[in-house]
Amino acid sequence: IQDSALNYLAKQGTAYDVVFLDPPFHQGMLANTLQLLENNQWLAEGCYIYIEEEVNAQVYSLPENWRLHREKIAGQVAYRLYIRNLSA
Repeated sequence: IQDSALNYLAKQGTAYDVVFLDPPFHQGMLANTLQLLENNQWLAEGCYIYIEEEVNAQVYSLPENWRLHREKIAGQVAYRLYIRNLSA
């Protein structure tokens, strides 16, 4: 793939069961990435979404059908695991 992640995710996707997100810190890319994943069918029902981000990251809204499953903070990094549920 020779494209930026955001350009690639803007296309219609294939649903995945597990997605790992570790965007560059302090770039503000996570909010757009989450919306593109949700809106372009990249996530299967019951999909696990793992996100690593800086502890003091920008505030962003999650899709309503995502549920926080686990969370941990180590130093300046927050680790979160969400589960996507279409029936939410």
